[in-house]
Amino acid sequence: NVEDFQGVGESEPNPYFYQNLGEAEYVVALFMYMCLLGYPADKISILTTYNGQKHLIRDIINRRCGSNPLIGRPNKVTTVDRFQGQQNDYILLSLVRTRAVGHLRDVRRLVVAMSRARLGLYIFARVSLFQNCFELTPAFSQLTARPLHLHIIPTEPFPTSRKNGERPSHEVQIIKNMPQMANFVYNMYMHLIQTTHHYHQTLLQLPPAMVEEGEEIQSQETELETEEEAMPVQADVPSLTDAGSSQEASASQTETTPSQTETTPDQTGAGSNPETLSPPSESTATMVGPEAAAAEADTPQDTTSAAEETK
Repeated sequence: NVEDFQGVGESEPNPYFYQNLGEAEYVVALFMYMCLLGYPADKISILTTYNGQKHLIRDIINRRCGSNPLIGRPNKVTTVDRFQGQQNDYILLSLVRTRAVGHLRDVRRLVVAMSRARLGLYIFARVSLFQNCFELTPAFSQLTARPLHLHIIPTEPFPTSRKNGERPSHEVQIIKNMPQMANFVYNMYMHLIQTTHHYHQTLLQLPPAMVEEGEEIQSQETELETEEEAMPVQADVPSLTDAGSSQEASASQTETTPSQTETTPDQTGAGSNPETLSPPSESTATMVGPEAAAAEADTPQDTTSAAEETK
């Protein structure tokens, strides 16, 4: 049951353009409350019996909710006639009128309005007006058998594990009018914002000691990575002493084995493929010169051949 808000019930800015600010604010406040509890916004639709109220509810949603990620937007905000043949889990229904019943006197329209919800139906209306309408008496006699004020359980989030018909274990809060509901939703929203902000600060801000320790560990890891990168480079580059010793070893090996250097051309010419030969290295090229000739002259075979020629 929704009473007048600031002394005003239904209003008619234009002919047949009926609005009810109190019901519109009440509907949007309940929608925000459900979303803050975790109800999916796309599972909630808001219906009304007049186009004027539809536009008023849309304006309030744009101001109150907008693109707020904590709330979102309902699946649809439309009239009962436009929503015919469709359903949703939760329906918030505003009947608007407070002076006369209007075209809702047609029972078929009321049946359509009250049969769109699968799980939950919330009706906002002036009960004293509609329960005295003869055509609507059977339906409203069942509705008035229930409490006429909104009962909520703020500590029971969605989805609930409580079975249908089971008494809630948490405290039930009774909302008597729209301003009370609006203030409650505002306080609930601000509490959620502060809790979320404090939670993010706890996660993002670390104590100074932990920050310094993390920086030291990171610097040590960087030094280790630098040393690991430098080690293979030093292993690949030979030192000057290693290069000199390798050259001396190759020279001594060449001097001690002159016969092998002489027989190498014959063997390569006889049995190897010239196309597969690799180009001579620098160490081999340096041996083809005066030192190689001197090495050949010092061999015993050369000395004996020279003695025979002199004879």
